Amino acid sequence: MTPAATNTPVLPVGTAVLAPFVEAGIFREADVQVAGAVARTVPGTSDDALLATALCVRALQLGHVCVEIMEVAGTIAIESQDDRPGADDATEPRATIDDLPWPDPTSWAEALRSSDAVTVRDPDSGDAPNSIDKGVIRPLVFDGERVYLERYWRYERQVGDLLLTQSNRLSNEPAPHSDLAEAVEAAEAAIDAVLDQFFGPDNSNQPDLQRQAARVALTRRLTVLAGGPGTGKTHTVARLLAALHQLALNDDRPLQVALAAPTGKAAARMTDAVHQAVADANMPEAATQALLANEAGTIHRLLGYRDGISFRHDHTNPLPHDVVVVDETSMVALPLMARLLDALRPGARVVLVGDPFQLASVEAGAVLGDVVGPATDLVATPDGPLADSIVVLQQVHRFAVDSAIAALADAVRAGDADRAIEVLTDSGSDDVQWVNPTDRAALGQLRRMIVSGAADVARAAREGGAGHALDRAVDLKVLCGTRFGPLGSYAWRDHLERQLPKLVQGLSTDRRYYIGCPVIITRNDYLTGVFNGDTGIVIQDADRTVVAMPGPNGIRLLLPSQLAAVETWWAMTIHKSQGSEFAHAVVSLPDARSRVLTRELLYTGITRGKEKVTVLATEAALRRAIDNPVARASGLRARLWKP
Repeated sequence: MTPAATNTPVLPVGTAVLAPFVEAGIFREADVQVAGAVARTVPGTSDDALLATALCVRALQLGHVCVEIMEVAGTIAIESQDDRPGADDATEPRATIDDLPWPDPTSWAEALRSSDAVTVRDPDSGDAPNSIDKGVIRPLVFDGERVYLERYWRYERQVGDLLLTQSNRLSNEPAPHSDLAEAVEAAEAAIDAVLDQFFGPDNSNQPDLQRQAARVALTRRLTVLAGGPGTGKTHTVARLLAALHQLALNDDRPLQVALAAPTGKAAARMTDAVHQAVADANMPEAATQALLANEAGTIHRLLGYRDGISFRHDHTNPLPHDVVVVDETSMVALPLMARLLDALRPGARVVLVGDPFQLASVEAGAVLGDVVGPATDLVATPDGPLADSIVVLQQVHRFAVDSAIAALADAVRAGDADRAIEVLTDSGSDDVQWVNPTDRAALGQLRRMIVSGAADVARAAREGGAGHALDRAVDLKVLCGTRFGPLGSYAWRDHLERQLPKLVQGLSTDRRYYIGCPVIITRNDYLTGVFNGDTGIVIQDADRTVVAMPGPNGIRLLLPSQLAAVETWWAMTIHKSQGSEFAHAVVSLPDARSRVLTRELLYTGITRGKEKVTVLATEAALRRAIDNPVARASGLRARLWKP
């Protein structure tokens, strides 16, 4: 079912200043209603503050944590057109952004500083005087040249302060409940011995970055392990956890470890990957058993999500774990990261793992990118309080040295559009293909190949059972920049469901749950134990139609009535594909004028393919994506990396 198009918002009383922005399609209903609430609750709020309020609310929907006064028009111009029904991917804004009545930035800043709706904070000092007024409602915070909704300013400050605290506390410093302090104090020799045990002797002239990451985890409370796909992040995590377990065993102390990820799908992959890394390694039995006993869960589950609004664990009731490892950290939004860091007990370690070049979270913030900051520059060595806590893995182990997938990903990540086009056209490799949608013959051939692959999935479900069908479902997947539009996920779904009955005898796609239909969960359901991003396939089980889903203990069979939020999974958005891998990834991009095209979107789609990647896009769309890196408004990087 396709959602209805969004209607033009009705302006609340006192918010006429928003009218031209509403007419231009900048604001949605929630944006103007929040501004209206401020106008009612803070009498005399200026037009400048009301505009800032609506922009701050809108910014959150676009992934920004705040509004940067000097650059707000550019941010809105880049991201105001989104993936919505009833509009072509290439639809232009209804007005030119630069023609809108933006306030003069200097005058705007002065007006905000004097507004009763705004708390003013000096970036170089503590909270400003008017932030301590009792009983005064101040929904906005003006910090430097950034305007925040008050709650998100506190989230950002909390994350920054807690990360800096974690990075400053060495393991050999006394800390309350520090379970490994005595073991680490024993000497560098003990650390070197355990690193030799799990990483081998350090005899190379080149730095062993995996070993270095483990040393950071042994000696610091904060470890940030960054790197692209196939660089050995999971391999490193398994061994650094084994090293921590060994130190704890040497000191006759049990070690409590939590593995977590932002989605159920990512958590399941984390469990499988860590267990596989343990199985492939020659570890002592005690460390092996300790690691195999750990199963990853969602961050929400770890924190004890309850009643839809709160968590059981926070600083008043901290997590009991000694080490918390978070995978796919790029997908973690700012509010959730604040909750997680707040719930760490004094002395606990946290290991943040992820690819800072991937798409950031759907919600506000780009936490991993801000945390890694200048450390992503592999040429210059960064200087700052977090520098010694961050390791960026560089060597790719997943692909062959001459892999065109790796070369394409490198070119996109570097923003080198010419090199990316060269790889796509002249690589001479079978693992990368480029199809221009204006080439009708090539597009038709690609469509037939995709339909054939989908037919294999449907036949496997009808003839070979759940396990075989689930394996076939990840052989090939269409990953789309948008849901709507001619190359969006819904168009691919509809095309496949029209064509499949022609190839699979007896198959009808008229019902929602037809045999052979792959599905994806779109909302967490803790009662059933399925999570956003989990996937499955519809099969016949005796006289029942059921959904087969992979689980930690084998395949689960669920009735369709048990699944409250589910979509067909013949194609998916690139955002949804994060944390997944497919043998063959078809990356389907919209028209070059689409606002969703970014470098991170293309990079994320390309790096989902393990064996082959097909890019379906015009050259103009490719160049726009590569030349358009995401720049989310946030003050976290400045807070963490300021001189």
